[in-house]
Amino acid sequence: MSASLAHPIIVIGAGVGGLSAAIRLARQGYRVQVLEARPQAGGLASGFTAGGFTFDAGPYILLDKPGLEWAFAQLGIAPDALPLTPIEHVYHVLHEDGRATAFDRSLATTAAGFEAQFPGSGALYKAFVEKMLATHHNVQPLTFHSHPGVWDVLRNGSLGSVPFMLSSLASVLDKAQLPPALQASIGIWTHIAGQPMTQAPAPMAFVPGLFHGVGSYYPKGGMRAVPELLEAEARAAGVDIQYNTKVQAIEAFSGAVTAVMTTDGDLMPATAVVSDAAGIGTYVELVEAKPNKMLQQQKQELQKLPLQSPGTCAYLAVRGRQPPYYIRFKLRGAGCTAFVQPGLLAPELAQDGWYPARLISPLAHPEADALGAEGQRELIDQQLAEPWWQEGISEYKVLHRRTTFEWGRDYNLYRDSMNPVMTSRLMLKGRLAHRSPTIKGLYLTGSSTHPGQWVSFCAIAGVLAADCLAHDYRPAHA
Repeated sequence: MSASLAHPIIVIGAGVGGLSAAIRLARQGYRVQVLEARPQAGGLASGFTAGGFTFDAGPYILLDKPGLEWAFAQLGIAPDALPLTPIEHVYHVLHEDGRATAFDRSLATTAAGFEAQFPGSGALYKAFVEKMLATHHNVQPLTFHSHPGVWDVLRNGSLGSVPFMLSSLASVLDKAQLPPALQASIGIWTHIAGQPMTQAPAPMAFVPGLFHGVGSYYPKGGMRAVPELLEAEARAAGVDIQYNTKVQAIEAFSGAVTAVMTTDGDLMPATAVVSDAAGIGTYVELVEAKPNKMLQQQKQELQKLPLQSPGTCAYLAVRGRQPPYYIRFKLRGAGCTAFVQPGLLAPELAQDGWYPARLISPLAHPEADALGAEGQRELIDQQLAEPWWQEGISEYKVLHRRTTFEWGRDYNLYRDSMNPVMTSRLMLKGRLAHRSPTIKGLYLTGSSTHPGQWVSFCAIAGVLAADCLAHDYRPAHA
């Protein structure tokens, strides 16, 4: 189909979602222009260089391989275009009482380790994983709908999974009758979002099933390889990508998009805009419209959502490695610290015996604000001095430090946050819609929208947002 609009479609942000939307639209014949505030693509999934080493900025692993393959299929990208290394030894958790639990790709190995520590738990864990895999298989098709509703659930035969979807992660783990230490280890990913398991959505329980069932992966070249591939595909599809161009406002008249204004003062007419900027920030900071009661109400509701902080990060060069686990976590109350070692999966990253590593401290957004910049720097120093992550490491150098405020500045984040926290309440209410309910011609993609915050989900969201736009602006003869 060849599409024609008076003006090019403008995509704000060259993140995974924005690039996916741009490719999808360009390959349907639309003229697409991407405006990216930073000098490179990828957003939080991009790379970062310090001391001669290249680091991933954000995500640790690629978890949902089937979801990314679905998005690639919609974009005309071959699955083998992104070489992947399977992660055999996924993560290790050091508990506050000194005990440790570990998760391998092998379900049998993982369950045997649990059984040795907590007699009877091995069989319980296997049953839990098998149940989660079956539930995930049942509900996964819903992630490929822009706004899944009751009829989608019925058509998909997912009605039996509704009670699960209405639950919290804590209630799901309680029903599995797993020991508290295993529950805390499975729920480690909720600590990254700065939320208790009682507020986390039930689908977080899919994580063990995914890395045991389909595997978790590290792309060759790091997580940044995903946006790098998408950027190349976008250019091949004819997408115009303009870097170092920050959007200051999305202008709307009579409830419809008319233009975008850059910080350089350029006014760019637009019939439709796809925003891969922060979802809340898009509405609260970018949209400029004449008094619109629905829009004002939406802004007020969005500003009430709890935000997820990117935490702090120390980028390191280390001598030695701490095998075999790619990620090591240390639990601390309601929080944790993560030590990420890409050198275990990509030994070619070594330089004269030094390897890149990251020491990451997720923080709840209110805690990050309360600490302030100086408090966060002190926190980084305290955690660097801890011995747990230094086992097997003979020497280390700090190449760069980044506080939440520096994340916000460097990546143009809304209120120094990554996105709304994925709580069970937000899961039930629904993520931000791909098609704006208040502004005609405005579409949203990326981690703030359905289906969620993983790299694969951002790519899926890009496809879904593009399809909403294409449906709305389909030529009359099509």
